[in-house]
Amino acid sequence: MMHSIQLCVKRLEMESETLLNEIEAVFPHVPRPKDLEVSFHKVDCFECEYIRKDLEKYREPILPDEAIRLLYNDLSCLSSKGWLWVFPSYLRHCITKKNDYDDIETEFLIYALSPDLKYQKETLERLSGFSKPQLLCLLSFLEWCERHEHWSDYCADEIENGIGFLKSLLSNKYGV
Repeated sequence: MMHSIQLCVKRLEMESETLLNEIEAVFPHVPRPKDLEVSFHKVDCFECEYIRKDLEKYREPILPDEAIRLLYNDLSCLSSKGWLWVFPSYLRHCITKKNDYDDIETEFLIYALSPDLKYQKETLERLSGFSKPQLLCLLSFLEWCERHEHWSDYCADEIENGIGFLKSLLSNKYGV
């Protein structure tokens, strides 16, 4: 039994390394968008204004863990340019996080990539600036979550919905 668990852990570590390499290849760190370009709503949205203010101190392409922790519940407040700025750091954080029990960032990324029907149009807008390789990488991320001992149990429905959502997007946009 112990040998089987060790093999599963080793397999996930190898898959994590492969996914991290894919992220490195298709999600380069990019400059921070101009202030209003960071948020999804430009005016008349206190949540988007709040997140813009919280992010003012982060001007570099690479975001620290404290910024990722700040953003986890506000991914829907970011624009496509905001996601393209945040996701290189955010995805790396999710893959390299060691403690599943305190990994709310991964949980909320799964939720962001598996929108309910009423939020799919907005999510498609946020993904509109992503390239085909980047969308395929997000699909790889969800498939990694699907094989992950914790996430496959804790967020199984959301992962399945997110995989279906991204596959539909890729099919509609690229015929994949």
